[in-house]
Amino acid sequence: MAFDGIRHKDKCVLITGAGQGIGRAAAIRLAGEGANLVTLDLSTEHLETLKTEAEEFGGRCETVCGSVADLATLDQAFELANARFGRLDGLVNNAGIGGYMKRFDEVEIDEFHTIIDINLRAVWYGMKLAYGAMAGRGGAIVNVSSMAGIRPNRHHSPYGMTKAAVISLTQHASMDYAPANIRVNALCPGPVETAIFEQMRNYLDEEGVRRAQHLVRSRTVMDRFGTPEEQAAAISFLLSDDASFVTGIAMPVDGGWSVSDGRRM
Repeated sequence: MAFDGIRHKDKCVLITGAGQGIGRAAAIRLAGEGANLVTLDLSTEHLETLKTEAEEFGGRCETVCGSVADLATLDQAFELANARFGRLDGLVNNAGIGGYMKRFDEVEIDEFHTIIDINLRAVWYGMKLAYGAMAGRGGAIVNVSSMAGIRPNRHHSPYGMTKAAVISLTQHASMDYAPANIRVNALCPGPVETAIFEQMRNYLDEEGVRRAQHLVRSRTVMDRFGTPEEQAAAISFLLSDDASFVTGIAMPVDGGWSVSDGRRM
């Protein structure tokens, strides 16, 4: 895939959960559009591969290995951006887990706290750090939410709850950050075959996974899954000057999930 190498030239963008899926696709796209990157992920192997591929576009890609549930890891990533590039222009709060496919009353307290720490607390903390890094020059934040934050999915309450809260955080921060010329938006992906989606295999047998995939796909009017690269294109837009008058939105990139009645013509 060819990129223009100009849209984000010399910007510094920090991406969490950058090793796979949407985070990785966003990193590759932004590198191809001229950005320098600070990438954070749990997997050293994935980060090393990403660094090699991203730097083929001529920029730099710094890496931090760790979990966003450990807020010190986020501190380290932001400090690295300042030390290596002296600036931060964009933040993509992408790291997250799918959580537990259980009835509402069956979710355990420790499971609830785990998904809060990763999907919500880390997003909130990253946004606070981004304000300190961007306030002098402006910037843009994209928080990766989900269509599950807009429309509920059966037996997926902790995940949907955190993603709805990410949208609310986005809206509130967009108001508070606007005077500092910092835009804050949320991306709401529809069905995309990523590692999070594959986590359903921990809870369902193969027939159950097949039925779930069919049901999810059929709820889009386009009758297909999206790709990480399609989500990355939206992230690039929201971070760019092309979106200079866009803040506080929850942007569906969902193949028509949000307008579908679930029926096939």
